[in-house]
Amino acid sequence: MFSIVIMGGSPIYEQLYERITELISTGVMQKDEKLPTIREVAKQLGINPNTVQKAYQILEQQGLIYSIPAKGSYVNPSDSAVISLRNNAMKNFIESARFALGCGIERRALTAAIENM
Repeated sequence: MFSIVIMGGSPIYEQLYERITELISTGVMQKDEKLPTIREVAKQLGINPNTVQKAYQILEQQGLIYSIPAKGSYVNPSDSAVISLRNNAMKNFIESARFALGCGIERRALTAAIENM
């Protein structure tokens, strides 16, 4: 369900967080859908359970998931949480596009990159 890059790249908990937010914001994971347990994810990916716990904590702080003690974690994509997530994504995109333009990449190249995604 989740895939990460162990060597290099961004921290593992960030990769896991980003993958889950993508699945929630695109509707692949539905409201009240149960997430895999921390132990299941850690075992599947071969990572420390604390790493998974950190990603789940951030998701819960942002209102994208909720936890029930002894039951697990569930998707809670409230409209406001998803809107906030999308606004942050747009803000990051704009910052990256400005940086790319500042480095001399032409607007056409940026547009082409988006269209080829």
